[in-house]
Amino acid sequence: MLAELLYFVSVALFAFAVLAATRVPESNWLVACIFPVFIALILGFVMSVYEWSEFGVPIGAASLIVPIVAIVLINRRLSARNLFIAICGSTVVGLVCARLAFIAADLG
Repeated sequence: MLAELLYFVSVALFAFAVLAATRVPESNWLVACIFPVFIALILGFVMSVYEWSEFGVPIGAASLIVPIVAIVLINRRLSARNLFIAICGSTVVGLVCARLAFIAADLG
Protein backbone atom coordinates (compact mmCIF):
# COMPACT_ATOMS: atom_id res chain seq x y z
CA MET A 1 0.00 0.00 0.00
CA LEU A 2 2.82 2.40 0.85
CA ALA A 3 4.68 1.58 -2.36
CA GLU A 4 1.54 2.23 -4.42
CA LEU A 5 1.04 5.62 -2.81
CA LEU A 6 4.67 6.64 -3.25
CA TYR A 7 4.74 5.52 -6.87
CA PHE A 8 1.50 7.41 -7.49
CA VAL A 9 2.88 10.63 -5.99
CA SER A 10 6.24 10.33 -7.77
CA VAL A 11 4.78 9.71 -11.22
CA ALA A 12 2.21 12.48 -10.73
CA LEU A 13 4.92 14.97 -9.75
CA PHE A 14 7.14 13.98 -12.66
CA ALA A 15 4.22 14.25 -15.08
CA PHE A 16 3.40 17.67 -13.64
CA ALA A 17 6.98 18.82 -14.27
CA VAL A 18 6.84 17.68 -17.89
CA LEU A 19 3.41 19.17 -18.55
CA ALA A 20 4.24 22.43 -16.79
CA ALA A 21 7.26 22.85 -19.07
CA THR A 22 4.88 23.07 -22.00
CA ARG A 23 3.35 26.18 -20.40
CA VAL A 24 6.60 28.13 -19.91
CA PRO A 25 6.12 31.29 -22.00
CA GLU A 26 9.71 32.57 -22.33
CA SER A 27 12.51 30.78 -24.11
CA ASN A 28 15.20 31.57 -21.51
CA TRP A 29 13.16 29.97 -18.74
CA LEU A 30 12.44 27.03 -21.03
CA VAL A 31 16.16 26.45 -21.49
CA ALA A 32 16.56 26.51 -17.70
CA CYS A 33 13.87 23.81 -17.43
CA ILE A 34 15.76 21.30 -19.58
CA PHE A 35 17.59 19.52 -16.75
CA PRO A 36 14.67 18.98 -14.33
CA VAL A 37 12.36 17.99 -17.18
CA PHE A 38 14.95 15.55 -18.55
CA ILE A 39 15.20 13.87 -15.15
CA ALA A 40 11.41 13.84 -14.80
CA LEU A 41 10.96 12.32 -18.26
CA ILE A 42 13.38 9.46 -17.75
CA LEU A 43 12.55 8.53 -14.19
CA GLY A 44 8.84 9.19 -14.64
CA PHE A 45 8.68 6.91 -17.67
CA VAL A 46 10.50 4.06 -15.95
CA MET A 47 8.40 4.38 -12.81
CA SER A 48 5.20 4.64 -14.83
CA VAL A 49 5.93 1.41 -16.70
CA TYR A 50 6.59 -0.40 -13.42
CA GLU A 51 3.53 1.18 -11.82
CA TRP A 52 1.21 0.08 -14.65
CA SER A 53 2.55 -3.47 -14.61
CA GLU A 54 2.71 -3.91 -10.84
CA PHE A 55 -0.26 -1.94 -9.48
CA GLY A 56 -2.68 -1.99 -12.39
CA VAL A 57 -4.51 0.41 -14.65
CA PRO A 58 -6.45 2.50 -12.08
CA ILE A 59 -3.36 3.65 -10.19
CA GLY A 60 -1.38 4.18 -13.40
CA ALA A 61 -4.10 6.17 -15.11
CA ALA A 62 -4.89 8.26 -12.04
CA SER A 63 -1.25 9.26 -11.63
CA LEU A 64 -1.36 10.71 -15.15
CA ILE A 65 -4.79 12.36 -14.88
CA VAL A 66 -4.08 14.29 -11.66
CA PRO A 67 -1.24 16.39 -13.20
CA ILE A 68 -3.41 17.22 -16.20
CA VAL A 69 -6.07 18.59 -13.88
CA ALA A 70 -3.42 20.57 -11.97
CA ILE A 71 -2.07 22.09 -15.19
CA VAL A 72 -5.57 23.11 -16.26
CA LEU A 73 -6.14 24.77 -12.90
CA ILE A 74 -2.89 26.78 -12.97
CA ASN A 75 -3.14 27.67 -16.66
CA ARG A 76 -1.75 31.18 -17.19
CA ARG A 77 -1.84 32.01 -13.46
CA LEU A 78 1.87 31.65 -12.75
CA SER A 79 4.67 33.79 -14.11
CA ALA A 80 7.58 32.14 -15.91
CA ARG A 81 9.76 32.36 -12.81
CA ASN A 82 7.14 30.83 -10.54
CA LEU A 83 6.43 28.10 -13.07
CA PHE A 84 10.15 27.30 -13.19
CA ILE A 85 10.20 27.08 -9.38
CA ALA A 86 7.17 24.77 -9.48
CA ILE A 87 8.88 22.55 -12.07
CA CYS A 88 12.09 22.30 -10.05
CA GLY A 89 10.21 21.79 -6.80
CA SER A 90 8.02 19.04 -8.19
CA THR A 91 11.08 17.28 -9.61
CA VAL A 92 12.94 17.41 -6.30
CA VAL A 93 9.97 16.21 -4.27
CA GLY A 94 9.35 13.54 -6.92
CA LEU A 95 12.95 12.35 -6.56
CA VAL A 96 12.57 12.07 -2.79
CA CYS A 97 9.30 10.16 -3.16
CA ALA A 98 10.88 7.96 -5.83
CA ARG A 99 13.70 7.02 -3.52
CA LEU A 100 11.25 6.14 -0.77
CA ALA A 101 9.12 4.22 -3.28
CA PHE A 102 12.12 2.13 -4.35
CA ILE A 103 12.82 1.30 -0.72
CA ALA A 104 9.16 0.46 -0.04
CA ALA A 105 8.98 -1.76 -3.14
CA ASP A 106 12.04 -3.69 -2.00
CA LEU A 107 10.62 -4.22 1.48
CA GLY A 108 7.18 -5.35 0.48
